Amino acid sequence: MTAVLLAHRTLIQIQGPDALSFLQGLTTNNVLALMPGHCVYTAFLNPQGKFLNDAFVIMVAENYVWLDVELEHVSILLQKLAIYKLRSQITLMHLPEILVYADISAESAAEPKESVIIIDPRTKSIGKRIYTKKPYTTALIAMNEYERLRISLCLPDGTRDIPYERGFILEYGFEKLNAIDFQKGCYIGQELTARMYYRNLGKRQLVCLECEGNAPVFGTEVKQNEIIVGTTRSHSGSLMLAHIKSEALENNEAFFIDEKIARIKNK
Repeated sequence: MTAVLLAHRTLIQIQGPDALSFLQGLTTNNVLALMPGHCVYTAFLNPQGKFLNDAFVIMVAENYVWLDVELEHVSILLQKLAIYKLRSQITLMHLPEILVYADISAESAAEPKESVIIIDPRTKSIGKRIYTKKPYTTALIAMNEYERLRISLCLPDGTRDIPYERGFILEYGFEKLNAIDFQKGCYIGQELTARMYYRNLGKRQLVCLECEGNAPVFGTEVKQNEIIVGTTRSHSGSLMLAHIKSEALENNEAFFIDEKIARIKNK
């Protein structure tokens, strides 16, 4: 096992007979088909179709759902969920006592007792997520090892990579992460998301860049032919995520960041 504690993630519990139907009208993915022990990745948007939160929706048991979300925004999200609750037969609760781990190993291994394990629905290459009250004491890896893998797979990590209430999820590759169901009914932000998708209106893309030496800090300008074409996001070692204009990605030319040359990894 090669697990890492994701201290910036936490759980919200939604319990009651309307748990899934309540979420169906609020998130980008289809949660009605969820079965106990399974999970989908999704996003919460504002009415203008801009990003609020990403979430893993885990059906722990019938009428019993967990949301794996960012700790930084859990209070605001709980407030928003309470507003939309209306007459839905559900209860909402933060579960800070449950720890969130990522396990990037391919093989199965003994997990802590009373833990919940799900396959990460974004890509099998990132492994599993584990939820437990009992901390791991062995087989842990450094956070930068997990981050390097995540970034190499071009997986955004909530508002660490996507500006709150400013980013459009199609410009961050959510359609490639099994996070959007374009056949489901209405949800908040659907109209603009669908229009961007079917009319190909996205102007930027999230890519993984690699440079010599250590990658720069978040928000550093990315240039091509002396023109600013994007900015960096999260990074680990020489790898970084960058939000780049689509037209610049078609030029097949190198990017420059703080006068360092950078190229798309695994293009």
